[in-house]
Amino acid sequence: MDLLQFAKDQLNTTAITRISDYLDQDPVDVTAGLSAALPTLIAGFMQKASTTQGAGYLLNLLKNDSRSEEFSFDIAGALDSGKAAGLVPVGSGILSSLFGDKVKAVTEAISNASGMREGTSSLLNLAAPLIMGILSRKVKNEGLGLSGLVSLLMGQKDSVKAALPAGLAGIINVNSLGDFIGDSSPVRETYSTAKEEVETESNSWMPWLILALILLGGIYFWKQCSSAPEEETLVVEQPTISSPDIEKTLPGGVKLSYTETSIENELINFIEDNSKAVDKETWFNFRKLTFEQGSALIDASSQKEVDNIAEILKAYPDVNIKIGGYTDNTGSDEINTKLSAERAANVLAALVDRGIEASRLESEGYGPLHPIADNSTEEGREQDRRIAVRVTKK
Repeated sequence: MDLLQFAKDQLNTTAITRISDYLDQDPVDVTAGLSAALPTLIAGFMQKASTTQGAGYLLNLLKNDSRSEEFSFDIAGALDSGKAAGLVPVGSGILSSLFGDKVKAVTEAISNASGMREGTSSLLNLAAPLIMGILSRKVKNEGLGLSGLVSLLMGQKDSVKAALPAGLAGIINVNSLGDFIGDSSPVRETYSTAKEEVETESNSWMPWLILALILLGGIYFWKQCSSAPEEETLVVEQPTISSPDIEKTLPGGVKLSYTETSIENELINFIEDNSKAVDKETWFNFRKLTFEQGSALIDASSQKEVDNIAEILKAYPDVNIKIGGYTDNTGSDEINTKLSAERAANVLAALVDRGIEASRLESEGYGPLHPIADNSTEEGREQDRRIAVRVTKK
């Protein structure tokens, strides 16, 4: 399947006209912009799927997608019905996931290549769900797994390379497009070669120490066996089971249970307190939201907190939120920023899947910026690896 050609086939004259009207742009400029945007987006998906972790993240996203899939079926209909407004934040999340902090550079390159001086960012926010929806349909209709998705995307190499705007060469690694790397988990080298040699030499006595410990252990065991064993009382501490501090019936009748220090309690108190104004500084941290190691996939054990936030948003329909992703300062800032953006976008997608309008949600990855703890300790780094929520309207 040629994804690029298939995407172009969805963009008939009616669809182009509706997109042009929505963006208030000339159809000629929109057509040129899409000609540059579509191969760029597919290249972004290809790069994402070039690692096992990235492909797994995409597969999960595609399997749970519904809004983009619907849009790709009927672009003109979605625009006529006003659904496009809800797709813009979804598209923004997809772009952040694919390109991280290079979204602005990608947008400028497409603008320069197409001659479309205004509306390029909004056009990308619509084009991203189109490609997403096409891929989602393919995955679901054909039951594609990880290898099937990778094979599909890597097979787009020739058509995408031929259509990519020249200005993207410094942003996207064009030469590696279509190459599957596999597991990209970094191997951390603890010692240099010189240090290893020194430690090997200094530890040459280790076998003798182990032998001595074995002999001493044998003597002790023999003595213990030869004397009458003393009766021991095994004390088992019963785990403390903490019941929720608060039982809350939300507007609409849904009952939630949560602790006093939970994000649910903080968020509801902020929403209901009319004296607390919306600002850009007040964030509420998820307490139990975790991701699979090294990836943006939400861990199965973390779904309850996401469920509760969705219920709160349903109960307070005037409330909009922004989701922020953060990491510690270990490793590359670029990689951390991209990972944090993916995680925030994945939480946004999870809320949309639970029935929250995408137009009420935003997401952004901040990487190691805005630490809340000391990164010199493991405890501090763990606190900084977080997802937070800010109310943008109530």
